[in-house]
Amino acid sequence: MGKNIVDVPLIEFLKNRIYLGAFDYSPPNTKDLVYFTIEDSLPYNSFHLDFGPLNIAILYRFAVILHNILNEENNQGKAVVFYSSSCPKQRANAACLLCCYMVLIQSWSPHQVLQPIAQCDPPFQGFRDAGYSHADYEITIQDIVYAMWRAKERGMIDLTSFNLEEYEQYERVDQGDFNVISKDFIAFASPQQTKRNVINEPFRKVLSYFMENNVQLVVRLNSHLYDSQEFTKRNIRHIDMIFDDGTCPTLDYVQKFVGAAETIINQGGKIAVHCKAGLGRTGCLIGAHLIYTHGFTANECIAYMRMLRPGMVVGPQQHWLYLHQNDFRDWRHTMVLDNRPCDFIDGLYPLISYEEFKTRMKIEKKKLREQEANALTVNSSFSQMDSSFQTPIRRRKISGALTSKIQLAVPNDSPGQPRKYMEAAEEHETELINNSDDDDDDENVVMMQDIQSTPGKDGVTTSTPNQWKILRSISTNARRTNQPLSVTKTTTTTTTRTVSHTLSSSPAGSPSIRMPKARSSKNRVISANGIQSQTQVRVHSGGIRKVSGKKY
Repeated sequence: MGKNIVDVPLIEFLKNRIYLGAFDYSPPNTKDLVYFTIEDSLPYNSFHLDFGPLNIAILYRFAVILHNILNEENNQGKAVVFYSSSCPKQRANAACLLCCYMVLIQSWSPHQVLQPIAQCDPPFQGFRDAGYSHADYEITIQDIVYAMWRAKERGMIDLTSFNLEEYEQYERVDQGDFNVISKDFIAFASPQQTKRNVINEPFRKVLSYFMENNVQLVVRLNSHLYDSQEFTKRNIRHIDMIFDDGTCPTLDYVQKFVGAAETIINQGGKIAVHCKAGLGRTGCLIGAHLIYTHGFTANECIAYMRMLRPGMVVGPQQHWLYLHQNDFRDWRHTMVLDNRPCDFIDGLYPLISYEEFKTRMKIEKKKLREQEANALTVNSSFSQMDSSFQTPIRRRKISGALTSKIQLAVPNDSPGQPRKYMEAAEEHETELINNSDDDDDDENVVMMQDIQSTPGKDGVTTSTPNQWKILRSISTNARRTNQPLSVTKTTTTTTTRTVSHTLSSSPAGSPSIRMPKARSSKNRVISANGIQSQTQVRVHSGGIRKVSGKKY
């Protein structure tokens, strides 16, 4: 083996099989070693001072060449040395290429691949961006290795099914200048039209490919260089999210973009994104979505996109991705797709904070309940009555035993609930005691207000049929027991007297039924002059009693 001008030792990947070397001349083959390089045949086409990494098409071609050499009959039993010149840039490209091959084809884990080159001296140079400014951000071979490994694990890249001809055709400027970044995204340079309704060949290729591959949305990030109707009339949605070249989008822009992309992906479609060159601004938004979806680090995301489309993410946009990578990753757990379409993104749905979404949904549900309650109030029968008439309402809990008998609560021969109105201004108040033993608040309440008395013979006050403003009572077991309902009204003259009137729903002449004892025998009476007195009047209710924990 010849001597290197720069002494760079061979790096062993597979013992007696695959090595990585660096020579400034072409070393001859020996009986134990076979040398080959692709430095001259598969070069990197730089934009400015960038020099790599070599894209996926070159990686595919390298894998084919390496397999052919390993499988040649004359090379059986020999080790293969893949080498480059001793130039730091060429060494970095060669090492990166071989490492990616070991990950994607040989299925090595990242730490296995990086171990041979970890202590290499001299170390490998990092890769810079395609911009014209001073390079202040680098990605390393380690970033690229982990990017390829993560993409392989996520099913984003597979060299065994890679379409080399399609990739190399459409990456050419005269053939559309676009690249498929993932199964969901296509990055491309802006089409241009010099005359309206005139479509040049690159634009025609773009339109044809998009229609054949279910592209449902095109996002334009630069100034207008073509008529968007060329897409819309082909049933491809088109939105403008324009911001200045070389700058970074706001997080609000990114949330709208990610939400719009998620909407299209959920429909089974693809998204095509472009700025003027399809590198910087395009890389920002697609990169944000890749981090949001797959959990890339910023460096891994940049490395992955540059392997698919060299030059993506330029200058300060690299720092922007790095600074916001945690935000994009956290959005997966803190944000959701809104349920309100956004006009800015053509009626698609942006991302929105989950807390904001939850708060808004609570407010909307509350308003909906209020609207339903108002509608019920308007449609209720009470709206048909005079506004001065108000029936007291008490919500009750209905037990299971009453549910099946709820329709039988009022006897069939009852004429309905009587409603009688007062004619005089004097008011009296009577409070009735409920004898029900139900502890579940199943009370039978009779509320009587504004009772007017009329003096009769001998100065004794009696009641007349039209003296009641409200008389409302429901007997829950009247149907079964045929018990009379007793209502006591206390009136006041010079001497307080008690007069009892019984309204019975029982048939005439039916035998009386002995009522159970009441819990309280006291009845509070408020006279017209405000004096409270105690009387030993027992008032029976038709409530439900508990006997041994059971309801009857």
